[in-house]
Amino acid sequence: MTKPPQQKAKNKYWFVLGREPLLSSAEIEAVFGLKNFTLNPPVLKMSLPELPDPKDAIGNLGGTIKIGLEIGVNFGMEDILNKMAEEIKKIAKENGKTNFGLSCYNLNSKLPIKIWGMEIKTRLRGEVSTRFVFKNEPNLSSVTVEKNGLTGKKGIEFLIASAGNGKYDLGKTLAVQPFEELGQRDFGRPARDDASGMLPPKLAMIMINLAQIPRNAIILDPFCGSGTILTEADVIGYKNLIGADISNKAIADTKKNFEWLNKEYKPFAYKKQTANNEIKLYETEIARIHEFVKPASIDAIITEPYLGKPLRGRETKIELEKQANELKKLYIDAFTEFKKIIKPKGTVVIIIPKFKYGNGWVKINCLEEIKKTGFEIIPFLKNQTFLFYHRPNQFVGREIYRFIAIS
Repeated sequence: MTKPPQQKAKNKYWFVLGREPLLSSAEIEAVFGLKNFTLNPPVLKMSLPELPDPKDAIGNLGGTIKIGLEIGVNFGMEDILNKMAEEIKKIAKENGKTNFGLSCYNLNSKLPIKIWGMEIKTRLRGEVSTRFVFKNEPNLSSVTVEKNGLTGKKGIEFLIASAGNGKYDLGKTLAVQPFEELGQRDFGRPARDDASGMLPPKLAMIMINLAQIPRNAIILDPFCGSGTILTEADVIGYKNLIGADISNKAIADTKKNFEWLNKEYKPFAYKKQTANNEIKLYETEIARIHEFVKPASIDAIITEPYLGKPLRGRETKIELEKQANELKKLYIDAFTEFKKIIKPKGTVVIIIPKFKYGNGWVKINCLEEIKKTGFEIIPFLKNQTFLFYHRPNQFVGREIYRFIAIS
């Protein structure tokens, strides 16, 4: 006798993660405050209380591509096809013609997505009208899901993952990453500085979430550049924001981008419940920031300092080591200042760069000196000292650390 597939667990959510799954997993752990999850990249599964608004939840997660809800686990091929047809029937009964798509993850062998989709249509022929959304790829992009209404009343995207031994787990997509909004905040803002390097808004949001601080916390970015961290903090809902930079242009750019976000950026501006937030901005070098910010007044410092001059990949090891040593002093001096203005037990989430050389990296060896200024490292996940972010074909990698000020 065939054992029936196990039914879905209550509120078992799937998070389809981005290119750096450890980084994205740490963000989810920080946001939801839960450590019990299963990770089979790129899918993380976690039992949670009901998410009232998955679209709002994913809008506050920088590293998650899709949020889904588990339908069932350990299906054989025949069972999973029947289950998907059954789910489509439910939608069609209420809303008429239904669009559906299939996305596969963690499968060692290539799943015949097109064949499965056409088989589902065959099983539903004569009962309901359907449209199969197919791309010649293992999984559908967020753009395809959104444009074809696969999270709306007349559509569904099925998420299929390996359960081992020729079995499959099944979920459905509830929300996808708001690609248009992220694109506006990245490329549509009025002030960009590509020459000095751009912190991606997604990464900025992840860093803010990793700080694990309440919405009323006072956040400082002492190397604010064009204000990416501060504007993303505003999007999430933080009210008390301070920025500083040695560059007059950076301060002007941050102010311009902040005003654009609150007044002209449509997906965000309409959500404002109160008057536009104000931001305090100071033009100062890091060594003098204590002259502008009160002692022991900052809850969290979230920042990407200067990463060094742009690299072309032809630098010698000696040149890279020289740059690393120059930046080492900047980072140690920064933490010396941080200790003066951060609250006891305050948090620092910071990027420390390393430079690609051959098959390895040239690192800035500053951690022990930073600890001597009065900070200790708080690991991510299970004793993960740092999290790594690196775009392909770039010569600078970003190591993300979380420190706490020792009282």
